[in-house]
Amino acid sequence: MKAYKVSFEIKSSTITPFQSDTLWGYFAWACFHIWGEKFGKEFIDANKNGSPTLVSNAYPEGYLPVPIIEIKRTEKIEKREIFKQVKKRKFMKIENFEKVKDELEWNKLFEVLVNEIKDETKNRKVWEVETQTVMRNKISRLTFTTSGFGELFGTEETFYGSNVKLWFAVKSDFLSKEQIEAILKYIELSGFGADASIGKGNLKFTSIENFKLPESENPNAFMTISNFIPTKDDLDNVDGTNLWYKIFTKYPKVGGHFALTDPFKKPLVFMEAGSVFKVKTHKDFYGQILNGVHSNPDIVQFAYAFPLKVRVGV
Repeated sequence: MKAYKVSFEIKSSTITPFQSDTLWGYFAWACFHIWGEKFGKEFIDANKNGSPTLVSNAYPEGYLPVPIIEIKRTEKIEKREIFKQVKKRKFMKIENFEKVKDELEWNKLFEVLVNEIKDETKNRKVWEVETQTVMRNKISRLTFTTSGFGELFGTEETFYGSNVKLWFAVKSDFLSKEQIEAILKYIELSGFGADASIGKGNLKFTSIENFKLPESENPNAFMTISNFIPTKDDLDNVDGTNLWYKIFTKYPKVGGHFALTDPFKKPLVFMEAGSVFKVKTHKDFYGQILNGVHSNPDIVQFAYAFPLKVRVGV
């Protein structure tokens, strides 16, 4: 599959996180809206039948998720403060991931992340990203005004500084580069995520380029850079009990006209990006497209891993 790196800037606050399944959902909607129902259904069918379009989570420019790997406590870990900083670390520089992808084990990862933290401290690296609770008035759907009783509710919004740029990866045999560019333009025009109609999720895509992701030449495992739900076959393919992951429950929603009647999908438990699986045999993709997630049987849920091949030292 051809791999592309998509870079973008954020021109407003956002409510919806830039996660793989939501980004893929916009790709699916764009296929229907740009090229019609027939093409949209062909896109969904391709994803169901072994030719998925893989989409990663979005990350700060130049970064990947920190691999979730078994922590080995040794005598080398003496300073509790730096240990806590490493444990909280969500992202690491791509060039530092290159240093551990062929020998992914805790002591080496710890050393690389400590040096990265020290380098950022020395150079006063600051991410201008802040999440705030924004209070709003509740509007009556009958009168389109406030009730007069001061009913308020809070929304978590993320604000990005002008220096923050993000990227995500796309891999597809179904879509051409030109079609992906058209989809990105669709997302720019429609806005991304919740409250796009009032200006939230305003994005500007700055580039799409062919991209070679950093991977081990002698792998025995993979790290996912998307959230995903493994199949039984994926779990049977795990080498022993060598898998390291974090899970979270997501409450996905549908978009478009479907949201007017029943906006909620069933809650689902995902494995987080950064999860690592030692496998017996390698595949181009893991995970699945889920059916039966909504009252409308035509609605599906993207839950594929976007795998990077690595070699773990276990």
